[in-house]
Amino acid sequence: MIAPNPNLLCKQAEPYYYDLLCDEGSALIPESVVNHIEQCQQCREQINKLKGALSQADALESEQDQVRSAVTAMLKLHFAYAGKPVTCNTVKPFLPGLLDPDLQIRIPTPITTHLDNCSECSEDLKTVRRLNLNRRQLCRLSQLFAEKPLEDRSSCSQARAAILAVVLMAFRETNAEVLRHLCICPDCRKALYQYRETTRGEYLRHGREQEKFPCEEVSAADIFDYVVPYGLDPADDQYVKFRESLTSHLRSCPTCLAKMQQLHKTIYNIAERAESDVVTVYHIDESAKAEAHNESDDIYAGFPIRAEIASREDGINAELSASTTAFGAALKQKVSAMNLKSLAKTAVAAATVILIAVALFLSTQTAKAVTIDQIYKAIEKVKNVHISKFALDKTNPIEDRWVSRTLNIAMSKTKKHLVLWDIPNRARRSKQLDTDITETVSLTDDIVADVEKKMRGSLGLTPFYDISEIPKHAEWSRVVEDKLEAIVDGIEIYDLIWTEKTHGGSVLFRKWRVFANAETNLPERVEWYKKLAADDEFVLETIIVVKYLSDGEIQTVIKDVGF
Repeated sequence: MIAPNPNLLCKQAEPYYYDLLCDEGSALIPESVVNHIEQCQQCREQINKLKGALSQADALESEQDQVRSAVTAMLKLHFAYAGKPVTCNTVKPFLPGLLDPDLQIRIPTPITTHLDNCSECSEDLKTVRRLNLNRRQLCRLSQLFAEKPLEDRSSCSQARAAILAVVLMAFRETNAEVLRHLCICPDCRKALYQYRETTRGEYLRHGREQEKFPCEEVSAADIFDYVVPYGLDPADDQYVKFRESLTSHLRSCPTCLAKMQQLHKTIYNIAERAESDVVTVYHIDESAKAEAHNESDDIYAGFPIRAEIASREDGINAELSASTTAFGAALKQKVSAMNLKSLAKTAVAAATVILIAVALFLSTQTAKAVTIDQIYKAIEKVKNVHISKFALDKTNPIEDRWVSRTLNIAMSKTKKHLVLWDIPNRARRSKQLDTDITETVSLTDDIVADVEKKMRGSLGLTPFYDISEIPKHAEWSRVVEDKLEAIVDGIEIYDLIWTEKTHGGSVLFRKWRVFANAETNLPERVEWYKKLAADDEFVLETIIVVKYLSDGEIQTVIKDVGF
């Protein structure tokens, strides 16, 4: 009797993997195939891989849909001003959103047209960009700029009573409405500024000694929430305990308080700035498309638009007040609940013409920030990799590692030793490089399991084996320094910063910097930093350079070293 060939049965089962995952297709699977899959570990592993791939594809599609939806919603808000006068107060609430890398707008709109022609709004945009705020902070700042100054001052007494708690960053002693009032009431936020300045002056006069702290590394994003607490709810702040090490320093440091005062002036100077004389009107004009961009110096050449530049004396701002108020209300709603029914016909036509023309452009060219989750998932899919580890100021690696998940082997090389972990043959082969002596040792089940676990994980490229191990207080942010971004085209740089306790109880700051390929999300370079609270700045400890190889390249390396 001929025994069934398991490999042949697996081949016969492959076409049914997808049907097995779909309820509507499971009834069509032959019983013999179902029985085989239930007993075949290899088939079940392949089905799990397919399930994971489909899940990732769904997540990616969902994420892309969310980005497109957000861009579309923002464009609709922009084009609500088509044919209407646009002034500085119209544009201010849009400024933070223009800095979100996922919501980049690459076509002229009524809002960007004003920015092109108003030097003061353009300078405000540059000012906000230099703050390097995160997405949540940009969103709250946008909502703040959309607020109108309070006319009802009935809450001023309650807000003024909370100023001391706000200066001390003890938000738990206040509430969300008080914090909002302090941000949008000109008189109360002025009183807050003066109280903080008085406190800073007292510290300076008394020469208060400060523990050594890297004040120069405290950024605008670090202190933004304490200067602009608009939109914060102290009753729902689960991370307050993780900020205590920073706030305990900020509240009594004259240097950092000065930074907070400067940020206060920067933000509220924009909010309170008087409008310039520039008023723009964005018109839809199909005839404007006739002239190609390279045939004209007009920055709008090739687009179906015409920009009218006027001054306040030209009397074109009759609809201004109503439209600005309508936008302020719309901006503070969730995107899914935006009420756009009041858009003028010209605005709808503009959005339709432009959105259709650039839909593909936006879907293929809009920059998308890399998330740490995407980096972990990309590493999971790596087949072959060469990892070189460098100590600071060393040109030669202190260790090289090669991992092949397809061949199920791993190899490491140091100055004196070369070790090959051959999982299929359950053997460990080592060579002393100075004597060329080779030794082979059989691997136990425990060692095989341990090596395979390391090969399946993050390959030592990330600070935590699994993404679930990342501390909740850790901060993930993009590095936007020009000198770093210019290193290699297509590489985006991100920092993960967290704290941990040393054995002596001191707070240790850790920073993991990754240079990620924007297309593949794979790390091409990784740097590890650390600093104590008393240190002035992070110290670079280790550098890792990563290269992704083929099966053939891995086999060539192993052959060249004599294994």
